[in-house]
Amino acid sequence: MNTISQAKNLIKKSHSILLLPALDVAGDSLSASFALFFTLKKLGKKVNVAADGIPEKLHFLSELDSFSGKDFIISIDASGKNISEMRYEKNGEELKIHLTLTEGEISEKDVSFPQRSKKIEIKKDNLANENPDLLITLGAGSLEDLGELFTQNSAVFYETPILRIDNHLDSENFGEVNLTEITSSISEIVTGLIRSMEAQDGGLIKEAVASYLLTGIIWASQNFRNPKTRPKTFETSAFLIERGACHQKIIQHLYKQKSLSQIKLLGRILEKLNFDRQKGLYLAALTDRDFQECQASSKDLSFALEEMKFNFRYLPNLLLLWESHASPPVIKGVFYSPDLGNLQKILENFEGVSRGEGVLFLVREKELLSAQEKILKIL
Repeated sequence: MNTISQAKNLIKKSHSILLLPALDVAGDSLSASFALFFTLKKLGKKVNVAADGIPEKLHFLSELDSFSGKDFIISIDASGKNISEMRYEKNGEELKIHLTLTEGEISEKDVSFPQRSKKIEIKKDNLANENPDLLITLGAGSLEDLGELFTQNSAVFYETPILRIDNHLDSENFGEVNLTEITSSISEIVTGLIRSMEAQDGGLIKEAVASYLLTGIIWASQNFRNPKTRPKTFETSAFLIERGACHQKIIQHLYKQKSLSQIKLLGRILEKLNFDRQKGLYLAALTDRDFQECQASSKDLSFALEEMKFNFRYLPNLLLLWESHASPPVIKGVFYSPDLGNLQKILENFEGVSRGEGVLFLVREKELLSAQEKILKIL
């Protein structure tokens, strides 16, 4: 049995499913999670997303609804009543619904017209309250990549089956089933999974689900500018656009709406960027004052890093350091390098996680200069 079939079987026998996207690849993992959320809902599963939050740039995703707005729900409080038969008749423009009761009566106060929420509820707290019988992680190379969701709910992870979806083969196989492929995005893998389920249930990928998946692909491929983007990525994207994905809206939100603080922060990084010719290393270090003067926060770094990764893809190593407000204070950093040996040196000497050609890590120092000296000594 192949891995896709194993994943489908795990989902089929589960009733309550919790989706856990890794937020260091938020644009991809969250988009794929939202697509799975509505797909699994349509298959009759109880499902929720557990995450620390949604980055501002991705707020537009929660406005999409994977179901058409044509469904209308009439709710009847049947407590203390026994409805034995229901039928309807339609004459011209009039529709009548007939209910036959063998016990009790129905009054106007028993009838309501609930509005279906178009928002995905994000869970942050005690995951045990969800009573999941399946966890699906998206983009997590290890359970530690899920941060406090794992450390504060470790018992849930050890007691519940896990389906791990990831596009890095060198990560930990901590899942009961590990659905991993070398693709440019997690959303491509999830597209394949949902398409395989469509053969049985049909109609799972419609406008909004297609839009979620295309968002993840565009984010991960940097709007197809990443040189690692493969022909299969274009084929998958064309399929999703054919299914109704709102390509222009996605581009507008991801690439046309850059805040002034993000642009200022990118400019500040470029101002402070120095080149160490001996080590072939570009380096920039940001202080708290830099963030204050740009009216930015560390959350705005994701935009700058995406731009730096793209613009420096043909250049040597890139190191970005910044002061963190953690207690006790630490220095955080991102290091990109085509040399796996250099990445390994960072991971061996500092606490961090690897993502392709990059490492996100921290140095337990209070001063930027001290942290920088420590790093340069090992490279």
